[in-house]
Amino acid sequence: MTDKTAYYQKDLAEKLNNIRLTRVTNVLPDLQQHLFHIIPFLIHHNQIDVSGIIDPNTPCGVHGFDLSDAMIAACDALCLSVPSAIDSSVDAFEGIYAMGSTASFGQNPQSDFDIWLVYNSKLTQAQLKLIEYKNKLISDWFAGFEFEVNFYLVHPMQFRECSAFDNCQPVGLEHSGSSQHWLLLEEFYRSHIRLAGKTVAWWPDAQSQDTQSNANLLYLGNVNSLPAAEYFGASLWQLYKGLNKPHKALLKVLLLETYASEYPHTRLITQQLWQYCLDQDFSVANDAYLLLYQRIETYLIAQGDDNRLEIVRRCFYLKSGITLSSLSPTNSATDWRVEKMASLVKQWGWSHELITTLDNSPYWHAGQLKWFNQQLSELLLVSYKNLLKFASKQTLSERMRVEELGLLARKLHTYFSDDDHLIQPLNRLWSLSTAEKSLTIFHCKQASRFYLYRQTYVEQDPSQAVTDNQGHEFDNDPIHEADNICSLVAWSVLNGLATTDTKWFQVGRGKRRTDKLSYLTRKLIPIMHNVPTVYKRDLCEPWCYQKIVLITNMDKDPTTQLNEQELMLEHINANILSFGQKKISMLSSVAVVCLNSWGEWQSHRFNGNTALLEAISFIILGLKRSNDQVDLSIISCSSKLKQPIFNQLKTLLLRCYGLMKKVNQSNTLMHPIIMGDQQYSMYFNALGMMYRKTDVVAQVRNDHTHELPLPYTVDDTNVNVPSVIRKFIVMDAKQYFVRQRKQVLDVFIADEKNQLEHLQYQHTSINDFVAKESHLYVFDEQKQHRPVFNMPQFFQLVHIEGKLTVMPFGLSVDEMGSAF
Repeated sequence: MTDKTAYYQKDLAEKLNNIRLTRVTNVLPDLQQHLFHIIPFLIHHNQIDVSGIIDPNTPCGVHGFDLSDAMIAACDALCLSVPSAIDSSVDAFEGIYAMGSTASFGQNPQSDFDIWLVYNSKLTQAQLKLIEYKNKLISDWFAGFEFEVNFYLVHPMQFRECSAFDNCQPVGLEHSGSSQHWLLLEEFYRSHIRLAGKTVAWWPDAQSQDTQSNANLLYLGNVNSLPAAEYFGASLWQLYKGLNKPHKALLKVLLLETYASEYPHTRLITQQLWQYCLDQDFSVANDAYLLLYQRIETYLIAQGDDNRLEIVRRCFYLKSGITLSSLSPTNSATDWRVEKMASLVKQWGWSHELITTLDNSPYWHAGQLKWFNQQLSELLLVSYKNLLKFASKQTLSERMRVEELGLLARKLHTYFSDDDHLIQPLNRLWSLSTAEKSLTIFHCKQASRFYLYRQTYVEQDPSQAVTDNQGHEFDNDPIHEADNICSLVAWSVLNGLATTDTKWFQVGRGKRRTDKLSYLTRKLIPIMHNVPTVYKRDLCEPWCYQKIVLITNMDKDPTTQLNEQELMLEHINANILSFGQKKISMLSSVAVVCLNSWGEWQSHRFNGNTALLEAISFIILGLKRSNDQVDLSIISCSSKLKQPIFNQLKTLLLRCYGLMKKVNQSNTLMHPIIMGDQQYSMYFNALGMMYRKTDVVAQVRNDHTHELPLPYTVDDTNVNVPSVIRKFIVMDAKQYFVRQRKQVLDVFIADEKNQLEHLQYQHTSINDFVAKESHLYVFDEQKQHRPVFNMPQFFQLVHIEGKLTVMPFGLSVDEMGSAF
């Protein structure tokens, strides 16, 4: 390549860059324009007036930095002083670049700004830490203006020689880690805007030699042939991002599917954009996000997939933030995308009613949100499965860390699970509020299901029988359903539908039920709205409970049958599990609403005389692994004896928790308990709690505990299994515990039912074993019947200070402490 050609291509790239800079400011209000222009200024200087103290030793300076008129105007508007020129022999940054949806059809008023800081390769880890701290201060300062800016440090050789240095960031809330590499660079190439520093050599025939002849060029790598092995990790990452922004993730996952369908002759959007530049076409058509949509549209039309295409069009329209039904003359004149979007919508044949509904998305109610979320989830899974078929013919990318694969899969399993007991969070997308003034529950006895409606129930004439068919009288579809009423209330509280002001109704039930539902709502709100952060450590370790709520007598209430005389005689020393002379249990049903350390809310209901015992048996093993900060709550929905029920159940729950903490591999603790007119024995051991009815009612106090010398279980045939493993096994998750010895790899496998198996492998390393098993679990057709994304957990058995210890595989201590 001649120098003349390289300079010509640089000029083309700069022409597109200037057009994008103009586009981004055209759609931003004045304050956000100033904030956008000030970004490179804040990175170039340290003496800046932002909150916090910036270490003067923090590396600064951007290659070829030029203080523009826009920056000076921004400093004046934001009351920032302009410091003198920095004294630095070496610039800390090669360049500063915005990437993503900025200056494209994908930019909307809520869009954040992703900023890549390509730093000098000579900077040390200590210097990078100082830069990261400064970046955080700047991000926090921007947040004060409701202007979200995310900074990413990028090594100039990160994409060409990732293994040559120690700066590849692990997967996190905003970083894809090892899940994608070249695909990320291709997105950067097609969408970036140079704010300061070197021009990126992103054209298809760019080479590293170009930078030798032109010091103002930055070459990050060649993306012309994307490796097939990377598509799977990238699709997982986009699905993970889709937990917060599914409409955005759907477009990116479908682009991956489109690219994969053309493999190995994939034509990248980057290449299309450059062809527009060579043709001197810098019109609206030369837009990365518009081309992304058009590529997906062409692919889906060829597939005859009208359903996915319609949802994609709605996602594209909503992502732009353009509201065609309520455009002001100012917006029409300044937003460069309006004319093209109006043309597309006319071409799609959309009605005015549909456009208005989409434009009113900030005011969508929970029913609309849930429908759209379901459409997005279904389409995301379709794309994932198509990409899985493509990737199954490849190997997992060598760059894809197995432990990060497991973390992503664990989060996705929670979101995409069809487990009826999971209380799924509702993605609010653009909606400002999901609160409802009135909510009505309808119980279908035939289906044994409860249905939730967003409207007031008008009670009919008592002479008219209430039938199951009355569920059809509602003027909208149910927005949620569950197998128990407590689950409906918990879902409503978790997702903001039910507030302290919400009026509850249930078809065929009176004021007493309304009061109960309102009472339960008020009790659940502070519990479910204050939850701990989920960290990587939590996801790579067995789950434990962080919150447990026992809800009693929501359905039937035995206390309503008590008269005042019985209450007066028994109230002081009342045993609510065996009350009065008739020894009647005051519990008719028990519901458990619980939060585990993986961030999953669940709801379970137990009925009958032993409901409480079944509930304790269900929660006790997860409670054993919980720490002292576990939140144990009791909500009694009974009309009488509320406080005695609360006191006795809270005492019993704490006692059971204490007993489980005391048991070990060689003992069993027995605790007697009277339920109604029957006595039971509760046996606590390392595997949980079981209960048995005692034939003869002995005169034993409820608070007396017996210790038995041996576990009350059948003989353990797996005598070679280290006892420490039993502290880590959990239900519904497959777990591998591996121990490396001289020539042998010990593998202990706990399946979803806690059945243990011991295998040994000759001349096999832990890394090879984990990589092979992960690949089989992802791609083996025989395993596809398993729940989607339910990846196994891998643990390493190591000796620390002479003690055999279980450690999560692959993650460093620093990584495990980060939020995920």
